[in-house]
Order: sequence, then C-alpha cells, then structure tokens
Amino acid sequence: MGQRGSVWFEDVYRDHRHHVWRYLLRRMPERDAEDALAEVFSQAWASRHSLRGPALPWLYGIARHVVARTLARVHQSAGSSAPLTLPVADSAEEQTAARSGALAALSCLSDAEREAVLLIAWEGLSPAQAARAAGCSTPAMTLRLHRARRRLERELGEAT
Repeated sequence: MGQRGSVWFEDVYRDHRHHVWRYLLRRMPERDAEDALAEVFSQAWASRHSLRGPALPWLYGIARHVVARTLARVHQSAGSSAPLTLPVADSAEEQTAARSGALAALSCLSDAEREAVLLIAWEGLSPAQAARAAGCSTPAMTLRLHRARRRLERELGEAT
C-alpha cells in the first residue's frame, strides 16, 4: 500500500473517527473510550490488508472486540466475580435516551439482539454490514433482529 495506503488510512480515519467514537461512548465510559479509539485505529492500520468492502462495518467489528477486551480487563482488575455486563454509558446522548421507554426496553434483549438493534437502528448499517461488524452471518443477524423486534414489541406493548 505504501504512500497510497497512508493517504487511504487518513481518509478512513477522517471519515469514520466520529462514528467509531460515538459507538465506543455508547458502550463504555468516556475515560476508557479515548484509549479504545486509538486501539481501534491502531488495529485497523495493522490489519488494513484484510479489509473487504466498506470500512465502517469493518471498523465497528474491530471496535466491538476492543470494547469486549477493555471491559473484561476493567472487570478483572476490579476483582469482580459477577457476570460482565455492558455499562450504561454516561454520555449526554445516553442520558437523554435513558428517559425513553425504548431504551429501557432494550435491556430485555440478549447482548446479541441488542447489538443487532443498535448496529442497524442506531449506527445505520444494513443487516449484511451489521453481520460483518458482529462477526456472524447475515441470516444470523436477520434472525437476531427479528427476535429483538418481537421482544421489543412485547415490552413496549406492556409499557403502554
């Protein structure tokens, strides 16, 4: 890739940094998200030759693994034996959304179903792109989304 590779990477960073940053903020505290953002793009540079297709779903896939590792490290260093769950991010965006019944309903979903909903509805990915980011097949992502929608409909129906 050489010089062209570094220009390509600068473009990818410039075009997608804010998307990846918001993705990270919704999944971890801001103090951890800064280091995670650097780690995502460091890993992206190191594995740039493996990119097939659009860069954003690929970056979300890398970010997903970085979040999991970061949260596992924090969880382990705290010495907790309780099961690891994703924390509620403390960004203004999350604080506002926390007031809606929709976000509360998301808590009834499995981690995989929640990730499907967030990648498609919040991040704006297609099911195929979301599947790539989540490391599963498109049919598996579609099934997760279908199950999540059914659960959300039940939860939101009970809330009214």
